[in-house]
Amino acid sequence: MSLVSPSVDSVALSRLDALAAEQGIALTVDAPLAPLTTLRVGGPADRLATPGDRDELLTVLQIARQAGVPCLVIGNASDLVVADAGVRGLVVRNRSRSVVISDDELIADSGVPLALLVKRCTAAGLSGLEFGISIPGTLGGAVWANAGAHGGEMRDLVVAVDAWDPASDRVMTYDTAACRFGYRESRFKHGDEVILAARLRLGRDDPAAIGARVTADHAARAATQPLADQNAGSVFRNPPGDHAGRLIDAAGLKGMRVGTASVSTVHANFIVTERVGRAADVRALGDRVRAAVRERFGIELQYEIEFVGEWPAAEEAP
Repeated sequence: MSLVSPSVDSVALSRLDALAAEQGIALTVDAPLAPLTTLRVGGPADRLATPGDRDELLTVLQIARQAGVPCLVIGNASDLVVADAGVRGLVVRNRSRSVVISDDELIADSGVPLALLVKRCTAAGLSGLEFGISIPGTLGGAVWANAGAHGGEMRDLVVAVDAWDPASDRVMTYDTAACRFGYRESRFKHGDEVILAARLRLGRDDPAAIGARVTADHAARAATQPLADQNAGSVFRNPPGDHAGRLIDAAGLKGMRVGTASVSTVHANFIVTERVGRAADVRALGDRVRAAVRERFGIELQYEIEFVGEWPAAEEAP
């Protein structure tokens, strides 16, 4: 999937700058995005905001709407490939991180790293989110993608999600059914709503037992994924009844390289980049892998990573 940046005129950006100044919101001009992603590729954003709480996040979203500037919200950017030309408009790096635990429920802002929530749950004796230790993103990204690992998924835990609707400028609350979760899917992937917070229902267990499962899950991740290399997680979704990594490996593609990007020799469903990499190489390599698997097995792999920013027309939505 590609989220392609529309063009943004200088007048709209000037309006955004003025509105941000009025609200005391700091914006960075021509902000490098590569250092903010786990893949470490991509160009700059016209403007970057880093709200530190939910109220500031809402304010940033509202002034972007008022200025008519497109807005891309990111968390840890652990599944993003930012175009080498960058992102037009405003990128919002969400750092809202409030966490409240009450009985067997957890309410947290969308900018909280999932690994941090796992640690908080472990200490509180709350079980169910252990699989999150293998997911390097934030709660918002995990809900957005219905992220999962080790047999668990976010939809197993989510009770409700608060999201801002730009069309009405209102905060809406959606229950689990309304979130329309599927395999690496949710309603939030197909609209403009921005996830602000989520409420999870968990179980009770001994903290030591929970900690042991978390340690085991983390060890399994470390043994099977290229954690020491720059990557954006699983590149492709698993096709029904199979695994993308198995198909890529069986096609003999481990180690395949395009420029600064290569298929990991540790896990075939990961693309890793050199210290100074190019997003175009990642995309070209991903497309070659898809073509090779299609030719060998007749299976069309679907991207799980997201391509964002200003891509050449020939490279839009794969």
